[in-house]
Amino acid sequence: MAKIKTKFDSLVKLKKLKVSEIEREIIKINNQLSKAQEDLKQIQKEITEFEMPKEGSFSLITQFKIMLNAMVNQKKEKEEYINFLNNQKNILQNKLKEANLEYEKMKYLQGEEIKKYLKDIKQKEAKDMDEIALMLYKG
Repeated sequence: MAKIKTKFDSLVKLKKLKVSEIEREIIKINNQLSKAQEDLKQIQKEITEFEMPKEGSFSLITQFKIMLNAMVNQKKEKEEYINFLNNQKNILQNKLKEANLEYEKMKYLQGEEIKKYLKDIKQKEAKDMDEIALMLYKG
């Protein structure tokens, strides 16, 4: 049986493309999140392993503090980036819910249009069969 064309076909296709596009964006953000979380773990590890010199000049201690502050700032920046990505992911997940809802609506309307079309065809066939039977009876 040939595929039944409806006025909703192009809308269903567009809504499905939108859902797929948002899903790809979420996957991309999830990958960025994983990388950022790994980077954060590495920075935290470096901070915990970083040892203050037990002896040395004042400039050596100053260098240690500068490097430690830089790592702490790097950690804060990475945490902010992770929060940003999580916010973006939440926004995209809400968009995905909306897009899926729109897609499902269009699929439903398309299905209803197909049901109506099939019902009309069955009614026409029944009418045609009645006419044939009447013509044969009168025949």
